Amino acid sequence: MQEKMFKDFDISSFKKIKPPGDNTFDTMQEIKALKKIPIKKDFVKKFDDQEKAFKQTAEREGIKDYDNSIAAKLIEKSAPVILKLKKHFNRPRPKTIAKKMNIKMKDIELKSMKTPSYPSGHSTQGMLIGLVLGDKYPKSKSAFMQTANNISDSRNIAHAHYKSDSEFGKKLGKKMYNHIKNKI
Repeated sequence: MQEKMFKDFDISSFKKIKPPGDNTFDTMQEIKALKKIPIKKDFVKKFDDQEKAFKQTAEREGIKDYDNSIAAKLIEKSAPVILKLKKHFNRPRPKTIAKKMNIKMKDIELKSMKTPSYPSGHSTQGMLIGLVLGDKYPKSKSAFMQTANNISDSRNIAHAHYKSDSEFGKKLGKKMYNHIKNKI
């Protein structure tokens, strides 16, 4: 994989896809929807470590030549792009806004929740990795995509991200994949 794989990735169109405002009806609806999702700590823990989740998928699929460095490299190389967008939008995490709206909402406090909420980095990277691994191991494409979706869903189950964060992350992950698919 090229060292500068996302150096020329244009995020300008993504900067135009704004999340719902903090004090809006849409955000309140997203928080209420999140509250209805039961927190499943084991599921969240299983999919918080993306490298491990994809490695376990490869093992279940019986892939003998699985290269875990692919996931690690994609996480590392995509992070600066994701962080630029997170800083651009600076959307607070759901629990923070819920508190301001006088809505009590629990979440699972994860080490990976130290950045703004939008887009979901896990959803972005999960989608990106799932698509790349699906190309490399076509017989296991659906299993890798299920892992990508589980990673994304785990962020909502943890109440760490709004649904719109996850959807935007998946969209970004697909675009990042399209950007590099002919380079790797």
